Amino acid sequence: MAWRVTVRKTQRLRNRRGFSLLETLVAVAIFSVAIVAIIEGIAANSRAQAWIESESHAAVLAQNVMEEIEYVRDLRVGSDGGDFEGDDSRYSWTSEILDGETAGLYEVRVTVNWSEGEAARDFQLVTYLHKSDTEDTSTLQQTPTYQQTTMGEQTAAY
Repeated sequence: MAWRVTVRKTQRLRNRRGFSLLETLVAVAIFSVAIVAIIEGIAANSRAQAWIESESHAAVLAQNVMEEIEYVRDLRVGSDGGDFEGDDSRYSWTSEILDGETAGLYEVRVTVNWSEGEAARDFQLVTYLHKSDTEDTSTLQQTPTYQQTTMGEQTAAY
């Protein structure tokens, strides 16, 4: 009788299906590939977010310089530039005031430059201002234009 009980237990163990070593290895390999893909996606998302934050901050800095130029209204053809201070010390700016293609207008360009790692980046705003210093600045119209930088990135221009 003891022998029959042992045979039945052995038969039950043989009938039970489990994972073989090969199946386990294939499952682990598939899981590893999926985890690597997820981690790569998270890393790409982080890089994109840092790029967007830098670009947005450069846009704000460029707008600040542009507003200062519009406020001062001492417009003369030429260029100027400088470095930002404090938390913005990795950014620098240049401004150019050119005779516009349309009579009575100056073309004003403000470019903010910075570097991320080994890449040099820039953001440029362009606007047109009336040459008359007596004109009320609230009546100025900004014409939006879009330009490509030398690095092939689109720049916002107002």
